[in-house]
Amino acid sequence: MIRINLLPREARVKQREFKLPQMGTVYMVGAVVLFLGAMFFTGVTQQHRIKVLEGKIAAANEESKKLAPQLAKIKEITKEREEVDRRLGIIAELDRSRYFRVKLLNDVSFNLPANCWLTEFNEVSPNTFGLNGVAFSNYTVADMMTNLETSPTISRVDLKVAEKGKMNDREVMKFKLIANVMPQ
Repeated sequence: MIRINLLPREARVKQREFKLPQMGTVYMVGAVVLFLGAMFFTGVTQQHRIKVLEGKIAAANEESKKLAPQLAKIKEITKEREEVDRRLGIIAELDRSRYFRVKLLNDVSFNLPANCWLTEFNEVSPNTFGLNGVAFSNYTVADMMTNLETSPTISRVDLKVAEKGKMNDREVMKFKLIANVMPQ
């Protein structure tokens, strides 16, 4: 809907007008000077901070250059220490198992029954070894296997081959054993 006011201008209700107070040129110039002063002060402060930080960076770079040879020497010493530790580990491992094979051969020797001879003793893996030999009977081979299994260093003995053979016109039993040892 459209409204039309037909009253004369004098009788019409006057609307209020809000007027801002007028600023003088002095106030305007003061505000601009204050703004420029704040900008100048901020710029000077930031320039000072930049110079301080650049000085700190330069000092840190100088200290880094002075410490570079020492850091290189520390890295070199660390590498040498790792190499020495590695070698000492190898030596310790060898020392731990140094007498193991001697003890193993000693156990085999003590558990060898009469009329039984070994022709070959070989290491198949670190925890397994093979025995080849001759005996006069199957019973002697069985005694040897039983004796070896009672040894504290040997955990299991398996018979791989047992066959008749001749040695100096005498009938013998040739055998091959595989034995597992306890890791020391």
